[in-house]
Amino acid sequence: MDILYLVMAAAALFGLALLLANLWSISVAWRKAKSRGLSVSFGEARALTKFFDLEDEFLDRCGEFKKIDSDISVKDIVHHHMADGNTAALLTHWKQLREAEVNITFKSLVLYDLAGKDMDQLIANLNREYELIIPEIEESGLLAYYYCKFKVAGDSSGWITPDLNAFKKNIEEKINLALLSGDLSDFEALANFIKEEYLNEKFWKSLCHGQVIDQQIRITKG
Repeated sequence: MDILYLVMAAAALFGLALLLANLWSISVAWRKAKSRGLSVSFGEARALTKFFDLEDEFLDRCGEFKKIDSDISVKDIVHHHMADGNTAALLTHWKQLREAEVNITFKSLVLYDLAGKDMDQLIANLNREYELIIPEIEESGLLAYYYCKFKVAGDSSGWITPDLNAFKKNIEEKINLALLSGDLSDFEALANFIKEEYLNEKFWKSLCHGQVIDQQIRITKG
């Protein structure tokens, strides 16, 4: 039993030594960040301990990120750096995206950057609006006109290229089904029903992470 107690005591002391060493490393990282004017949380300071040599240049860039957007976590910048990312280039890209006033999260930018996405093309995709028109859908003696303007959500636009022809076929099938089974006494109400039940936000999200800007349906007798 004495040996067991000795082993347990040694393990406890070893664990305590590791804890104190980690806390000391976090404290050193926190103080160094503070010396560069960068205020970090405990978790962010802990992420900074991953560096063998925490350079002032890296901390200064983290500070620039924080000035642009205080919600950016230093942990995400560290993870990007540890994945062989270029922090200076990432900062330039983030400034480009903010100037372009596009809707994208910083974590998505990190993934795009690590994947080697061209930023000019990415910005173009983020701002791109698509138009989809089906001029005539005929079913059961009725004619439906369909128009939609949409864009792909910023966090997905670098990965998804909409297939408009496939989308048209999918939408036409849904409208045909609605014309067969819907209330034909009020065409305007039927059009709104189609948008709310068939071509709603859930439909567009599953289709292409799409965000509808404008969607119109007009139904008339054939």
